[in-house]
Amino acid sequence: MKKHFCLLILILTCVATYAQTDFTFPSLVVEYDSAIVFRNLKLVPIKRIEQSKDRDYVSPNSISLKVGMAKGSVKLKERGNYMLDNINVLLIENNSGKDLVIKSGEIVMGGRQDRVFARDTILETGKQHLVPVYCIEENRWSEKEKKFFYRGTTGSGLQTIIDTAQNQTKVWDEIRRLLKQNNQTGSSSYAALLNNKKIADTSQQYIRYFLQALRSKDSSIVGIIASTGHKILGADVFISTSLFYQTLPGLLEKYCTEAVLTGTAASANHSRESVYTNEMLSPQTQNSFLSKKGKRFFYKNVLIQLTGFSHLY
Repeated sequence: MKKHFCLLILILTCVATYAQTDFTFPSLVVEYDSAIVFRNLKLVPIKRIEQSKDRDYVSPNSISLKVGMAKGSVKLKERGNYMLDNINVLLIENNSGKDLVIKSGEIVMGGRQDRVFARDTILETGKQHLVPVYCIEENRWSEKEKKFFYRGTTGSGLQTIIDTAQNQTKVWDEIRRLLKQNNQTGSSSYAALLNNKKIADTSQQYIRYFLQALRSKDSSIVGIIASTGHKILGADVFISTSLFYQTLPGLLEKYCTEAVLTGTAASANHSRESVYTNEMLSPQTQNSFLSKKGKRFFYKNVLIQLTGFSHLY
């Protein structure tokens, strides 16, 4: 029994070590010469020069929150009637027949308040789950529960606060700042920014531009680093090209929204991106970087995504 247990530990350690090397130099290369720039946003492609052996083990048997809610196989409800006890959780029923993948920063509107999900979560099918959320609509708590509907994702700045601060008051503080900065003080909801026609139309222009540009690139892209002016908006790196492109629309919404809300003219200089990615992707510094400025996402015990948070230089 002890022998088998030791063997299992050895196997798991080897798998974890191998997966880690898939997300560091020299397996990855940052192509600064292929940077794509549109107004306030710059995206630098990250490519894999050694294809990951683990990519075939990433199960496709999952469903996104957006798709699950659209099909009606994923349903969201308030946990109860009392605000103080229930503001930071939602009851989710997953009857999709697949694992439900929810990412931090994803927004649902309705219920008694609009919410944003507080962390990356995978929910088994056929069960009900209580899932942590934050309120993004400070001044509403309706007597009657409205139907929830999917509303995309937050900008990368607010997502960073959600991932790092883990504090409702700080989430509200950031939303108030964004509303004031974008002349939307007539509402207390982050949705006022997403629903503003000028902001929404501009964000869509960004998204269309970058979708077309990235889809015309070669098939070895597995990630991007995003920046505006003197600020790194974040970075996302995936285990495979296919997973990157599956996730791309949501990534672009996160970064394009942030560039429209808070961005300045993108810089042609890549020195800040170089410092950031060297710290994030070098084997010697990656663990330290992720402990403070990023996170890992595992699916079925396989590391499939690294995310770097926004950072001002």
